[in-house]
Amino acid sequence: MMTTEETLKHLNQEIDAALLTYEQKNDLDKALEAYRNVESQLRALNLSSEDAAYESFQAILAYCLLRQVNLLRQMGKAGEANELGIKEIAAARASGDQLALARSLLSYGASMIANDDKEKGAAYMQEARILFEQGQSEDYQQGLGWYWIMCADLMNAGIISAHFLEVIETANEAMDILLPIKNWPGVARAYEARAKAYEGLGEKQKAESDRRAKAKYEKMV
Repeated sequence: MMTTEETLKHLNQEIDAALLTYEQKNDLDKALEAYRNVESQLRALNLSSEDAAYESFQAILAYCLLRQVNLLRQMGKAGEANELGIKEIAAARASGDQLALARSLLSYGASMIANDDKEKGAAYMQEARILFEQGQSEDYQQGLGWYWIMCADLMNAGIISAHFLEVIETANEAMDILLPIKNWPGVARAYEARAKAYEGLGEKQKAESDRRAKAKYEKMV
């Protein structure tokens, strides 16, 4: 029989496996089913704040909820995603893990902005940015790079008011962070955001060049 710590490690591995096997291959229904199954197993542990593994449990729960929230948004289920996002942030805060909390805040803040609660959403995203900037590891750098990508995407969508030149600057911020750590999915997204901005400026050649770069980095994933 596995210890609580071993069980938590196994469940975390199940989340990673579902990400690779289903989510990254765009099989969203199976990915969501897998994440919900892990969440059920986590909650069945019934750990309290007095348990030694409580913070680890909350960190893994936050990660599991984060994956579900992302999927629900892609599936157009904004209401469910927002409800689960509140639980995700609560779990991340309880974990004491700054990285988990920053990721949760970024995800939820972007969703709030997209749903027209711009002031509160911006506050969540700003808190996430501060936490990412405080960390030194590659994971923190990755989070900060994706913060800039999400900002650029929101600008391109017209949800955050910005000139196309601001979008380009924001995408460049993301590239400067993500290229050195070889986060190719993020680099591809940054090129796509910049291409859209160049199109808005009428600079078709630069947009086409960025789209070729995007395709290149997508193949490197």
